[in-house]
Amino acid sequence: MLHAIVWLIRYAIRSCKYALRLIGDSHRYLAFRYSHFRGVYETFEQAVAAAPGSKKTGYNHKELAQVYLAELNFDLSSFDHPILSHLGRILGERDVILDFGGNIGTHYLQYRKYMNLEEVQWIVCDVSEIIKVGMEKCRGISNIAFVNDVAAVKTPGVDIFLASGSMQYIASPNLLLPKLIEKDLRPKHILINRVPLYDGQHFVTLQNGGPVCYPQHVFNRERFIRGIAGLGYELIDFWDDNVDSCIIPFHPERSVRVYKGLYFCDISVARR
Repeated sequence: MLHAIVWLIRYAIRSCKYALRLIGDSHRYLAFRYSHFRGVYETFEQAVAAAPGSKKTGYNHKELAQVYLAELNFDLSSFDHPILSHLGRILGERDVILDFGGNIGTHYLQYRKYMNLEEVQWIVCDVSEIIKVGMEKCRGISNIAFVNDVAAVKTPGVDIFLASGSMQYIASPNLLLPKLIEKDLRPKHILINRVPLYDGQHFVTLQNGGPVCYPQHVFNRERFIRGIAGLGYELIDFWDDNVDSCIIPFHPERSVRVYKGLYFCDISVARR
């Protein structure tokens, strides 16, 4: 009799937890607030098709650029500290940094408060509407430049490739680094930050970005690391980003509660 009562109590607790989770997921899905996610898709196109009709999709919108400008601040977040730490060790006085998805020059404007970047050539690669605002914001700063495609980078080489919160928002992230290498712009160092990695299968979800929605990859961790290592890089460091998360209603097994940061070094450089 006692065993039956214990079983019933446990069953009731599990049922309550399931009901509460169902209510919470339903609210999160329907409200779809800023920075929240919903849906599991195979492709960017499927995620875009599922976006609310009242919102634009993607990053290339002047309204979004103005939001970034209005919200620009120079305070560091916890996820910036590993990047600054590695830059402090590997950055040469006249190095070239390709800041992929660097927005309106946000990282340069933040980091120059904490390290000397006066002789560094800092190249921001982002979509055209974003870099228009960035060029205006950074007018008068001689060592920062803006391009809207890595194909437009004209430097003899790239020393450091930085992608903070950007790799997951492009349609074919697996083609980005090979494209640089093909252009003889092989980075010596790769810093990737604020990226959703987990142990399950790769998929795409949809994020509410305020005035717009955008698709986002969620990567299988092992496959993501293996893809970059296969290009001739060694993983040197790996850290948690406890600020960003991707909670997907009705898909707890797909949710990523802690994003990651990674530092890779070209094998020929790492083993000198």
